[in-house]
Amino acid sequence: LPLPIATARHTLAAHQAEAANMADTKVAEKEKKAEKKVMDENDEAFCGYCSLQMLDSDGLASRVKGCNVKAPVQIVSLPGADLVVFEAHFLTTNPLFFLEVRNEEQFYLFGQWWMDGPKHSEANQICQLVPIKMQDCIKQSEQNPHAFAGEAQCQVLRNSTTRLVSASFTTEDKKFKTKLAKVTLTMPREAWMEYKSYRVRVWKAGKNWAGQDKDEDDEKKKDEEKKDEEKKEG
Repeated sequence: LPLPIATARHTLAAHQAEAANMADTKVAEKEKKAEKKVMDENDEAFCGYCSLQMLDSDGLASRVKGCNVKAPVQIVSLPGADLVVFEAHFLTTNPLFFLEVRNEEQFYLFGQWWMDGPKHSEANQICQLVPIKMQDCIKQSEQNPHAFAGEAQCQVLRNSTTRLVSASFTTEDKKFKTKLAKVTLTMPREAWMEYKSYRVRVWKAGKNWAGQDKDEDDEKKKDEEKKDEEKKEG
Protein backbone atom coordinates (compact mmCIF):
# COMPACT_ATOMS: atom_id res chain seq x y z
CA LEU A 1 0.00 0.00 0.00
CA PRO A 2 1.16 3.56 -0.63
CA LEU A 3 2.64 5.09 2.50
CA PRO A 4 -0.09 7.75 3.08
CA ILE A 5 -2.87 5.11 2.90
CA ALA A 6 -1.02 2.73 5.19
CA THR A 7 -0.36 5.55 7.65
CA ALA A 8 -4.01 6.60 7.58
CA ARG A 9 -5.18 3.04 8.23
CA HIS A 10 -2.70 2.66 11.06
CA THR A 11 -3.88 5.96 12.59
CA LEU A 12 -7.53 4.89 12.27
CA ALA A 13 -6.80 1.55 13.92
CA ALA A 14 -4.99 3.33 16.75
CA HIS A 15 -7.92 5.72 17.28
CA GLN A 16 -10.37 2.80 17.29
CA ALA A 17 -8.27 0.92 19.84
CA GLU A 18 -8.03 4.03 22.00
CA ALA A 19 -11.81 4.56 21.80
CA ALA A 20 -12.39 0.91 22.73
CA ASN A 21 -10.05 1.23 25.72
CA MET A 22 -11.81 4.40 26.87
CA ALA A 23 -15.18 2.66 26.57
CA ASP A 24 -13.90 -0.32 28.59
CA THR A 25 -12.51 2.05 31.23
CA LYS A 26 -15.85 3.86 31.52
CA VAL A 27 -17.70 0.54 31.89
CA ALA A 28 -15.22 -0.62 34.55
CA GLU A 29 -15.59 2.67 36.47
CA LYS A 30 -19.37 2.42 36.26
CA GLU A 31 -19.32 -1.16 37.57
CA LYS A 32 -16.93 -0.21 40.38
CA LYS A 33 -19.23 2.65 41.40
CA ALA A 34 -22.23 0.31 41.40
CA GLU A 35 -20.26 -2.23 43.45
CA LYS A 36 -19.49 0.41 46.08
CA LYS A 37 -23.20 1.20 46.33
CA VAL A 38 -24.03 -2.47 46.89
CA MET A 39 -21.23 -2.77 49.47
CA ASP A 40 -22.43 0.38 51.31
CA GLU A 41 -19.33 0.33 53.50
CA ASN A 42 -20.60 3.06 55.85
CA ASP A 43 -24.15 1.60 56.11
CA GLU A 44 -25.67 4.81 54.80
CA ALA A 45 -28.45 2.91 53.00
CA PHE A 46 -28.99 0.21 55.62
CA CYS A 47 -32.64 -0.76 56.06
CA GLY A 48 -33.08 -3.77 58.33
CA TYR A 49 -35.86 -5.79 59.93
CA CYS A 50 -36.19 -8.65 62.37
CA SER A 51 -38.90 -11.13 63.23
CA LEU A 52 -39.12 -13.22 66.41
CA GLN A 53 -41.59 -15.96 67.08
CA MET A 54 -42.51 -18.80 69.37
CA LEU A 55 -42.15 -22.34 68.00
CA ASP A 56 -43.20 -25.65 69.49
CA SER A 57 -40.86 -28.64 69.92
CA ASP A 58 -41.54 -29.68 66.30
CA GLY A 59 -40.48 -26.26 64.98
CA LEU A 60 -44.04 -25.26 64.13
CA ALA A 61 -45.25 -21.69 64.66
CA SER A 62 -48.28 -21.04 66.83
CA ARG A 63 -51.12 -18.91 65.44
CA VAL A 64 -52.52 -17.61 68.70
CA LYS A 65 -52.11 -14.12 70.12
CA GLY A 66 -48.74 -13.19 71.62
CA CYS A 67 -46.57 -15.53 69.57
CA ASN A 68 -44.67 -13.31 67.14
CA VAL A 69 -43.33 -9.79 66.63
CA LYS A 70 -41.63 -7.92 63.81
CA ALA A 71 -39.87 -4.54 63.82
CA PRO A 72 -37.37 -2.38 61.91
CA VAL A 73 -33.72 -2.76 62.91
CA GLN A 74 -31.44 0.21 63.54
CA ILE A 75 -27.63 0.27 63.66
CA VAL A 76 -26.85 2.08 66.93
CA SER A 77 -23.06 1.68 67.06
CA LEU A 78 -20.74 4.45 65.88
CA PRO A 79 -19.51 4.36 62.26
CA GLY A 80 -16.37 2.25 62.00
CA ALA A 81 -16.75 0.73 65.49
CA ASP A 82 -15.18 -2.70 66.01
CA LEU A 83 -18.59 -4.07 66.99
CA VAL A 84 -21.65 -3.38 64.84
CA VAL A 85 -24.71 -3.20 67.09
CA PHE A 86 -28.25 -3.68 65.76
CA GLU A 87 -31.36 -2.90 67.82
CA ALA A 88 -35.07 -3.52 67.43
CA HIS A 89 -37.82 -2.47 69.86
CA PHE A 90 -41.28 -3.96 70.39
CA LEU A 91 -44.29 -2.25 71.94
CA THR A 92 -45.23 -4.35 74.96
CA THR A 93 -48.55 -2.52 75.45
CA ASN A 94 -49.81 -3.68 72.05
CA PRO A 95 -52.82 -5.89 72.92
CA LEU A 96 -52.52 -8.14 69.86
CA PHE A 97 -49.06 -8.10 68.36
CA PHE A 98 -46.53 -9.00 71.05
CA LEU A 99 -44.32 -11.93 71.98
CA GLU A 100 -44.79 -13.59 75.35
CA VAL A 101 -41.88 -15.53 76.82
CA ARG A 102 -43.68 -18.50 78.35
CA ASN A 103 -42.44 -20.65 81.19
CA GLU A 104 -43.45 -23.85 79.40
CA GLU A 105 -41.16 -26.68 78.36
CA GLN A 106 -42.45 -27.22 74.82
CA PHE A 107 -41.85 -23.69 73.52
CA TYR A 108 -38.77 -22.22 71.83
CA LEU A 109 -37.77 -18.70 70.78
CA PHE A 110 -36.64 -18.31 67.18
CA GLY A 111 -35.87 -15.26 65.03
CA GLN A 112 -34.45 -13.87 61.80
CA TRP A 113 -32.69 -10.64 60.82
CA TRP A 114 -32.57 -9.33 57.26
CA MET A 115 -32.12 -6.15 55.20
CA ASP A 116 -33.28 -4.42 51.97
CA GLY A 117 -36.96 -4.12 52.85
CA PRO A 118 -39.73 -5.52 55.06
CA LYS A 119 -40.03 -8.87 53.24
CA HIS A 120 -37.71 -11.69 54.33
CA SER A 121 -35.96 -14.02 51.89
CA GLU A 122 -32.88 -16.25 51.93
CA ALA A 123 -31.15 -13.74 49.64
CA ASN A 124 -31.44 -10.82 52.09
CA GLN A 125 -31.11 -12.67 55.41
CA ILE A 126 -28.34 -11.51 57.73
CA CYS A 127 -28.61 -14.22 60.34
CA GLN A 128 -31.05 -16.35 62.31
CA LEU A 129 -31.35 -17.09 66.00
CA VAL A 130 -30.31 -20.50 67.26
CA PRO A 131 -33.61 -21.62 68.89
CA ILE A 132 -33.66 -21.17 72.68
CA LYS A 133 -35.97 -22.94 75.11
CA MET A 134 -38.27 -20.34 76.61
CA GLN A 135 -37.87 -21.96 80.01
CA ASP A 136 -34.13 -21.33 79.76
CA CYS A 137 -34.87 -17.69 78.94
CA ILE A 138 -36.96 -17.45 82.11
CA LYS A 139 -34.17 -19.07 84.16
CA GLN A 140 -31.66 -16.52 82.84
CA SER A 141 -34.10 -13.72 83.73
CA GLU A 142 -34.20 -14.94 87.30
CA GLN A 143 -30.43 -14.39 87.54
CA ASN A 144 -30.47 -11.13 85.56
CA PRO A 145 -33.91 -9.47 85.83
CA HIS A 146 -35.67 -8.71 82.54
CA ALA A 147 -32.76 -9.95 80.41
CA PHE A 148 -31.48 -13.08 78.74
CA ALA A 149 -29.04 -13.93 75.95
CA GLY A 150 -28.76 -16.15 72.91
CA GLU A 151 -26.73 -16.64 69.75
CA ALA A 152 -27.43 -16.19 66.06
CA GLN A 153 -25.76 -17.71 63.02
CA CYS A 154 -24.80 -15.81 59.87
CA GLN A 155 -24.63 -18.79 57.55
CA VAL A 156 -22.72 -17.11 54.71
CA LEU A 157 -19.64 -16.46 56.86
CA ARG A 158 -16.69 -18.79 56.53
CA ASN A 159 -16.74 -21.29 59.42
CA SER A 160 -20.05 -19.76 60.51
CA THR A 161 -20.75 -22.47 63.10
CA THR A 162 -17.73 -21.31 65.12
CA ARG A 163 -18.49 -17.58 64.69
CA LEU A 164 -21.93 -17.23 66.24
CA VAL A 165 -23.21 -13.71 66.83
CA SER A 166 -24.29 -12.45 70.25
CA ALA A 167 -27.98 -11.64 70.77
CA SER A 168 -29.36 -10.11 73.97
CA PHE A 169 -33.01 -9.66 74.89
CA THR A 170 -34.88 -7.33 77.22
CA THR A 171 -38.33 -8.11 78.60
CA GLU A 172 -41.10 -6.28 80.46
CA ASP A 173 -43.81 -7.69 82.71
CA LYS A 174 -47.29 -6.63 81.60
CA LYS A 175 -50.46 -8.04 83.19
CA PHE A 176 -48.73 -11.17 84.51
CA LYS A 177 -47.09 -11.83 81.13
CA THR A 178 -43.38 -11.57 80.32
CA LYS A 179 -43.22 -9.75 76.99
CA LEU A 180 -40.27 -9.16 74.70
CA ALA A 181 -39.36 -5.45 74.60
CA LYS A 182 -36.01 -5.23 72.80
CA VAL A 183 -33.43 -7.34 71.01
CA THR A 184 -29.80 -6.36 70.43
CA LEU A 185 -27.56 -8.12 67.94
CA THR A 186 -23.81 -7.54 68.21
CA MET A 187 -21.59 -8.53 65.28
CA PRO A 188 -17.82 -8.02 64.90
CA ARG A 189 -17.14 -5.55 62.09
CA GLU A 190 -14.95 -8.04 60.22
CA ALA A 191 -17.90 -10.46 60.13
CA TRP A 192 -20.28 -7.70 59.00
CA MET A 193 -17.93 -6.66 56.18
CA GLU A 194 -17.50 -10.30 55.16
CA TYR A 195 -21.27 -10.67 55.00
CA LYS A 196 -21.57 -7.56 52.83
CA SER A 197 -18.74 -8.76 50.56
CA TYR A 198 -20.74 -11.95 50.05
CA ARG A 199 -23.72 -9.81 48.99
CA VAL A 200 -21.52 -8.09 46.41
CA ARG A 201 -20.48 -11.50 45.02
CA VAL A 202 -24.12 -12.54 44.76
CA TRP A 203 -24.88 -9.28 42.94
CA LYS A 204 -21.98 -9.88 40.52
CA ALA A 205 -23.11 -13.45 39.91
CA GLY A 206 -26.58 -12.18 39.05
CA LYS A 207 -25.12 -9.70 36.55
CA ASN A 208 -22.98 -12.43 34.99
CA TRP A 209 -25.97 -14.71 34.52
CA ALA A 210 -28.00 -11.85 33.06
CA GLY A 211 -25.15 -11.06 30.65
CA GLN A 212 -24.86 -14.70 29.60
CA ASP A 213 -28.60 -14.88 28.90
CA LYS A 214 -28.34 -11.68 26.83
CA ASP A 215 -25.43 -13.10 24.80
CA GLU A 216 -27.40 -16.29 24.12
CA ASP A 217 -30.43 -14.24 23.02
CA ASP A 218 -28.23 -12.15 20.69
CA GLU A 219 -26.76 -15.30 19.15
CA LYS A 220 -30.23 -16.77 18.59
CA LYS A 221 -31.35 -13.52 16.97
CA LYS A 222 -28.34 -13.51 14.64
CA ASP A 223 -28.99 -17.14 13.67
CA GLU A 224 -32.63 -16.35 12.92
CA GLU A 225 -31.65 -13.33 10.80
CA LYS A 226 -29.13 -15.46 8.91
CA LYS A 227 -31.75 -18.12 8.19
CA ASP A 228 -34.20 -15.45 6.98
CA GLU A 229 -31.56 -14.06 4.59
CA GLU A 230 -30.78 -17.54 3.26
CA LYS A 231 -34.48 -18.17 2.61
CA LYS A 232 -34.78 -14.88 0.70
CA GLU A 233 -31.71 -15.71 -1.40
CA GLY A 234 -33.07 -19.20 -2.04
